[in-house]
Amino acid sequence: MLITPANLAALQTSFSTIFGRAFRAYQTPLVGRIAMTVSSTTKTQTYGWMSPLMKMRRWLGPRAVQNLKANSYMLENEDFEATVAADRNEIADDALGLFNARVESLAAVGAQLPDQLLLEALLAGETGTGFDSKAFFASTHDLDPAGNQSNIGSVPFNPGGWAFVRATMASYTGEDGHPLGIMPNLLIIPPEYEMQAAAMFKATTVPGGGANVFAGQAEYIVVPELAGTNDWYAFDTRQPIKPFIYQVRQPVQLVSKTSVTDDNVFWQKEFVWGIDARAAVGYGPWFTAFKSTDGGAIYLTSPPAATDGEWAFGGTAAP
Repeated sequence: MLITPANLAALQTSFSTIFGRAFRAYQTPLVGRIAMTVSSTTKTQTYGWMSPLMKMRRWLGPRAVQNLKANSYMLENEDFEATVAADRNEIADDALGLFNARVESLAAVGAQLPDQLLLEALLAGETGTGFDSKAFFASTHDLDPAGNQSNIGSVPFNPGGWAFVRATMASYTGEDGHPLGIMPNLLIIPPEYEMQAAAMFKATTVPGGGANVFAGQAEYIVVPELAGTNDWYAFDTRQPIKPFIYQVRQPVQLVSKTSVTDDNVFWQKEFVWGIDARAAVGYGPWFTAFKSTDGGAIYLTSPPAATDGEWAFGGTAAP
């Protein structure tokens, strides 16, 4: 192919089409489930968190303003980029098959940015601070003046552990001492627990017979980056404010330096395409999430007991 302005314009259109199609096709499992996406218009965005959660009350006398305490939480946008280049000779020789794949890969990493940042925040949850100036996962959350509440613990990944976490989150109380109405419905797990999760939440019966009382109580997302950690997480994603915030100042955009007069073409005989974005991730309400720091490889070995419907477990390896 001759290196002419017209041919370069056609090439740019082709790459833009490939990029757009790949970007739209890539699925990001986390951002739509555990984070609320917020548009940002400045370098930093400040969030006012009102506690306790609002609730309807009987209207006796004048209205009662419920924003009893406001905590400010600020997120500063960061810059992100990824760049690829094609040698001028590749274009002249029409050797672009592999570069098309690189453009698709560029689109994939751009589409992955929200989940990449969410996973970083998730893994840093024991040190990253939230609205209450405590670590997001901590045992000292003092929303209820009656005492500290914890959203972290060492809980095995089995029906008994799930029942414990579910009951713990349901018991969280606000400033007025009343339950916050939390009920987890989504888990994030490492690959090692996928078989156990399927048995817990998808199977209608358990080995040996009997109804699976945990079927349908939660969905789960397997995250490869958690492999080997024994960590698993539970979330209530039905609340208006999600466990995480994905803040977008500038969405991912494709840019290029492909003019024959650009320095990169003149000096390095390279045509360059890149993507960039401005964004940040922060924490939502701590009580919508729970982290277990020791899932433990414990697997089903017997059917439910007739007395309480619980499953019996042993420490055997996965089948």
